[in-house]
Amino acid sequence: MRIILTGVTGTLGSQVLLELLKIEAIEKIFLLIRDKKNISAQERFTNIVKSNIFIDQKALLSNFDEKIKVFNSEEFFSPSEYLSEKDHNYFIHSAGYVNLSTDLSQKELIFNENFSFAKKTFEIFHSYIHKFTYISTAFAIGDIGGIIENDYHNDMIPCYRNAYEESKHKTEKYLLEEASKKDVEVQILRPSIIGGNAINQPLNYISKFMVYYLVGKFFYKNPLLKDNTIRISVNFKAGLNIIPVDYVAKVIAKVFFKDVQQLNITQNKCTNLVTGLTRIIETVGFKQFSFLDNVSTNHIKDKNKLEAFYYSSIGDHLSPYTLSKPHEFDTKYLETILPMPKYCLDDYLEATIKDAIKNNFRNEKW
Repeated sequence: MRIILTGVTGTLGSQVLLELLKIEAIEKIFLLIRDKKNISAQERFTNIVKSNIFIDQKALLSNFDEKIKVFNSEEFFSPSEYLSEKDHNYFIHSAGYVNLSTDLSQKELIFNENFSFAKKTFEIFHSYIHKFTYISTAFAIGDIGGIIENDYHNDMIPCYRNAYEESKHKTEKYLLEEASKKDVEVQILRPSIIGGNAINQPLNYISKFMVYYLVGKFFYKNPLLKDNTIRISVNFKAGLNIIPVDYVAKVIAKVFFKDVQQLNITQNKCTNLVTGLTRIIETVGFKQFSFLDNVSTNHIKDKNKLEAFYYSSIGDHLSPYTLSKPHEFDTKYLETILPMPKYCLDDYLEATIKDAIKNNFRNEKW
């Protein structure tokens, strides 16, 4: 079995690589890593394996030279040079561009990075692979509320909050339509909001602080906090669905070769927005805040400097989620693949923010 993996420099992709290295049946792993201006693809990969998640994995690192091949973009898109159509090749497309902006000027860029890149990749590789696994997002269906099932391509009507969700859902649709034409299996896996480790050491580790971490970062040592309070608009009945990154990676490693077409990789319960955001903001040391129940951000009058800054920056991206309809994901089938780790949702949220503070909210430099 051979694996082609993209997105290894991302939060999830690096952990997927770690889990794939534990599977003896995998003979070779081909990685796409883009060159950066001052650092090559190979140097970026070297930095990944020096990171904390690989510290205690010496047995896995011993056969890197034999098992892993790193390609930059130019080399990667010539599959005839290193793949055979006769081999049993699996493609895991974990690369993606997370941009929750509601600014229409960002839509073309978001679609280019998500939809167009996935389309190009599938078109070039489809004749060399047995299966194409696409890592989407559990929010690709948009703000629909209620109990959310795994099938996003039946009679569910999407209600996109931004171009990111739309680009992911339309990529899914394209791949599923092309699968039957090209005689290639397509699998859609959808993690929800990704948080730090809950199983592997180091606990609470994550390589990039995104989404809910940005709330903590915003209120951490912000000079505007000194003389201002803030009113944050949320749906008191709604929640955050946060899933540990190592759990997601383990599920992907268990399911990519199984006969599963669509699967949401999500927590079975959401963390209430009021209690969850309270934990985040108080953990970084700020207490002068209150919540408004389901008030449109445009209807908040007389904003002070802190509020104006919040709603013109991260609040602009996150408010469509904090004002979402209450929802839960059906995880019955997911938990037959890998039982969910048991922990207090609010305590986990606080622990991951404390870990981010310890690292001063600095992302890994890959």
